[in-house]
Amino acid sequence: MKKIAVLICIICLPLGLWARNYYQWVERADSCIKAKDWAGAEEALLSALRAEPANGQNSLLMSNLGTVQRYAGKYDEALRSYSNGLLMTPNSVTLLRNRAALFSEIDSIDQAYQDYSQILMIDDTDEDALYHRGLIELERGDTISSRADFERLLKINPASANGRIGFASLLKVMGYYPEAIEVYSQVIKFNPEKEILYVGRAEAYLFAGQYAKADKDIEKAMELAPDDPVVYVLRALGKLARYERESAQEDLERAVELGYDRESAEQLLREDD
Repeated sequence: MKKIAVLICIICLPLGLWARNYYQWVERADSCIKAKDWAGAEEALLSALRAEPANGQNSLLMSNLGTVQRYAGKYDEALRSYSNGLLMTPNSVTLLRNRAALFSEIDSIDQAYQDYSQILMIDDTDEDALYHRGLIELERGDTISSRADFERLLKINPASANGRIGFASLLKVMGYYPEAIEVYSQVIKFNPEKEILYVGRAEAYLFAGQYAKADKDIEKAMELAPDDPVVYVLRALGKLARYERESAQEDLERAVELGYDRESAEQLLREDD
């Protein structure tokens, strides 16, 4: 009799789990997401999709699933989830935006560009897509297209911080360092806790040879985001400019520990030889 009782308990447990309906799995996923339990959220979302594969809300669930997988570092699975969601709703701006962000994160810049362009075909006033596409164009060296996107963004929303950041980045790339510094300074007044602004202005200060001011911005950026490898790279560049090679090497090593590409770090040292 004891053996039978044990078998019944073992069989009933999964039956109890499978008894949850679609919306209960969705609620379970929401709870896991709030708790940052990515594994639990992924399993709950997959269970909801299995429970009702034809449900009209599954496109949204695929978006959530992709984001959960992205947070868990499962980039291939996340990409597959976003793409499957887009098969259901090809014009979903949310899915396109999420997939574009993932493409950018894994350095698939051409694919990210395509997704941001697709968003702008759906809605040519989308500020986020204009900003990120403009940055990609800038990275490609296409300053004309980049300027057009940033100018359109600022025309749509003259108060856009991203629009001004983009324009400051453009000015910096074009060598207009004082102008870039001025734009960054204006945005910092209203966003004093935004680390990317201090990083951008510090880089402009470095290019302009204003190392003391760059040091102050780097210190502030490091205070706001101590685990950002770019900040250590910037500090290393300032030290290399002042022939402090050994200390710069230590900063680059720390940047690599935080995720910066080792070959890129070594290239910076070779260029200084």
